[in-house]
Parts: sequence; C-alpha cells; structure tokens
Amino acid sequence: MSTINIEQFEKIVEFNIDNNIKRAILGLGASGIGKSAVIKQITERKNMGLIDLRLLLYTETDLKGIPFPNEDKTRTKWLPNDILPNVERDGERGIFLVEELTSAPKRVQAAAYQLIQDRKLGEYILPEGWFIVALGNREDDNGVFVQMPSPLANRFEIHDIGYDLDIWKKNFAYKNGINSFVISYLNFKPGALHNFVPESTSMIFASPRTWHAVSDILNTNIFDFDDDILRYKIEGNVGEIECNSFLQFCKLKDELISVDDILSGKDIEIPTEHDKIYLLIGSIISRLECLNKIKSIDDIDDIDEELIEKLENAINFFLKLKPEFTVLALKDLVSLNRKIVKKLFIEELDNDDIIDFITENDYIFE
Repeated sequence: MSTINIEQFEKIVEFNIDNNIKRAILGLGASGIGKSAVIKQITERKNMGLIDLRLLLYTETDLKGIPFPNEDKTRTKWLPNDILPNVERDGERGIFLVEELTSAPKRVQAAAYQLIQDRKLGEYILPEGWFIVALGNREDDNGVFVQMPSPLANRFEIHDIGYDLDIWKKNFAYKNGINSFVISYLNFKPGALHNFVPESTSMIFASPRTWHAVSDILNTNIFDFDDDILRYKIEGNVGEIECNSFLQFCKLKDELISVDDILSGKDIEIPTEHDKIYLLIGSIISRLECLNKIKSIDDIDDIDEELIEKLENAINFFLKLKPEFTVLALKDLVSLNRKIVKKLFIEELDNDDIIDFITENDYIFE
C-alpha cells in the first residue's frame, strides 16, 4: 500500500464529500500525526457537523442501543444511542468519525460492521448527508491493535498515512500559532517531528501532537529556558533526550544577530553554524506571521509599506544564505499565506535578484 501524507488524506476525504461518494474511508497511521485534526478542519471549513466516536470506549450494546419490545410485544426493537448523528441536533451534513477502530475489541468492530456496510444499525439510519471516516493505528505502531475481520476491512477505502514536516508546517503549524522555537528546531532536526520507536520501552515520544503541547507551554511566555519546571514539562511531552536537545537549541537565541537589524535592511554578518541559521530563519518568519491573517488578495492594498519593506529585507537576507537554507526559508514564508505572499512577490517586490530566484524556483509556491 502506498503511503500518503496528511494533506493528501485531507483531499481524499474532501473528494468523497464534494462528489457525494458514501463509501467509508479508513485512515491508518501513527498516533499524534494529525489524523483527527484534519477531519475537524474539513468540517469547520465546509460548515459541516462532526460526531467523534472513540470506539475503544464503547461496547457493542452502546452502539446497537437498548432492546425494547414493540407495541404488541411480538418482537424486539432497538432504542438508538444518542452518540450517533442526529439531523435535528447535528445538522443535515457531517462526518461521523469513528476513531480507534483498529484498537476496539472484535465484538465492538462487528457491531460497527452494519453501520459501515448498510449505514444503519438496528432501528437507527445514518442521515443521508453524513459521511463515515474511520481512523486507527497500524499493527507496527506499538499501540493496541486488533486485526479487523476481512469482510469489515473490505467495506473501506483504506489509506496508510505518513508524516511530512513541510506539510505539517504549511497545513497546521503556521495556521495554529505553533511557537517559532518548535518550528526552527524541527527544521534543524526533521526526524524529531515523530520519533516513535516500536522497540522502545518508554511511553513518551515526540509527535506533532506533543510538539503542539510544547508550543502551548512556550506561548505562555512565563518561563525562561533555564527553568526546571519548563524542562520537566517539555520532557513529559517529548522525552528526556529530545527535551535536552531542544532546550540546548533554544538557548542559542542569546547568540543570534538582531532580527530587527535584518528586517530594517542593515548589512549583517551571516552565522556559519547551521543550528543558528535554522533558529534565525524561524525568528524572522515569526516576525512576519501577520501575513497569515490576510484573508483575501483584495486586502493587499491595505498592507502598510513598513511590512512590505520588512518582507523585502527578509527575502534579501534569505537570498544571501546557502541555497538549501534559502529554499527552506522561502517555503516557510510561503506557508504563512501562499496566495498573498506570491502576489506580493510578483507585484510589490521590485528586486531583480528576488524575481530571478523565484522564476528559477517557482515550485516553492506549489
């Protein structure tokens, strides 16, 4: 099976919705890579309802409902559980998200079989405008895994989901205010985005989910990087080794040249150490994050000249770096707001060096 990234999985789910294809989709991938988050983003963007059912927490009776006799007491009916989508409460269109499908006991999986196959369960019928998406871990992810019966698996369109740092930055990090130290560190050490090792006995590992938690801690701005409590909290999310490496990286901020000098166009000496360059790029990008708040190209005329000047000075600095750093920096800048940044590049930045570089590397805007 081909491995797809989370952005491709998002497009696959949207394809079914946009074309009213009701075949259920099953996304398999490691914990913490953003599978659930992307489904939430889809429903918010399309103004759809979302019911999130964590199958591991329920029994087969919870799904089927409670049996009760019919009016003449000749047969049994089932009273549906209120956990299932309801048009009056949840809207006419939505996604019924079945999480932890591959972790649920086989009896619970079997109870879900009829709902996935026939879109009904006992007396309950899934509303016409609702789509089923299931998520689970793979057998080698070292989580709770229960092999699905083949007939159930055959009812799904199944996709193996991997993780990709560039996609995570573009689709999640810059849209959700992930702290610049986290992004800079992951640029410096991409493998730290998800460092789960199946053979490890530790319960703690780094993942997009845990880096989001670290970002939330840093965004409180109430710690310095020598604070023991900060170290313990970060360690509790990404593990001791990753925590120590991350904090050492963050402390390089005291050795950086001034970001204000770069954005004001001063001629500065470029660091030679790679870790400092990664941290400097992240610091510059974070100062331009206001670009991701511009919702429409029509609003470009309202952008003040000071921001345009800072943007041009930042790009001029990026162009002085080694090509691999230039491409990384510009891709991250584009991730802030692709349409707006591209239009600014084309229409506002009257600089031959910038235009030549973008012409030769237009894939950056993809």
